[in-house]
Amino acid sequence: MNSMTKKTPIKGRYSPVDHARHDPATALASLFRPITKGRRPGGLQIESEFDGMKLKFMIWRALDTRDQSVLLAAIGMAGMENRELHSDVSGERGQRLWLDLKPQEEAQFDRAIVVTTTRYALIQAAGLADNGQNYGLLEECLERLSMVGSKAEKEGFQWSMNLLSWAEAPDGRINIALNSRFATALGGHHVRVSLDERRQLNSEPAQLAHAWLSAWLKPGKTQSLSLDKMAEKVWGAPSKNESTTRSRRDRINKGLNEVSELNGWNLKIEGRGKKAKATIQRSRMLDLKKI
Repeated sequence: MNSMTKKTPIKGRYSPVDHARHDPATALASLFRPITKGRRPGGLQIESEFDGMKLKFMIWRALDTRDQSVLLAAIGMAGMENRELHSDVSGERGQRLWLDLKPQEEAQFDRAIVVTTTRYALIQAAGLADNGQNYGLLEECLERLSMVGSKAEKEGFQWSMNLLSWAEAPDGRINIALNSRFATALGGHHVRVSLDERRQLNSEPAQLAHAWLSAWLKPGKTQSLSLDKMAEKVWGAPSKNESTTRSRRDRINKGLNEVSELNGWNLKIEGRGKKAKATIQRSRMLDLKKI
């Protein structure tokens, strides 16, 4: 059993992008999974509900932890630049970014948000190792994210737009447009995902759990949920294989303990097996400039 005590965080990579102001509905939808070997599954559909709005995400190639890291890094960078994109944008590159978002229904009248960055800066903000392999994987991550369609419906309101679009500029820099849900979060209701904290986490279950918990549990609050339910937020639908279920339960236990090593996060595990439950507590943020 782990007591709720403050622990020293582990060392992580540095980037000036310290947090992402994330859309809560997208953050809670659990779109990402740990990296697995072999062929990626495709044609996935994830449905969720937020504030009375039904959301549907069409994922043509399964998304993993690296994809989430890149998305969060782009969101964090966009918040620093705060550049808007809309249907009346001038310039061929801007028009391409807008059209590649494929806005439909009410989304045609929305505004997206754009960030211009370098591969190096994006890799650093994402907490990925600065090596040749990740430079090559970066474009694959952006391509997978650009293939994710998102739809929203609520009381006659219909909205549809891809998660993001991206294009390389002649000077080698990368332009990334994030859909209007992310743009709205920058100026309104959002959840804050600390990228400084994420870069201190080593395991994928810890990173995925941290991102979801950052949206689910407000600073200064304490909530509980079963380890099996938390595992579903990381791996998706429960496995019918009991051995897999036990393995996931063990890995999420270790992942949550890793999160608890961060300053401001505290954890207590009670029970065993199917009855195992995690009580998670977040300290109230005192640095208002970062909220």
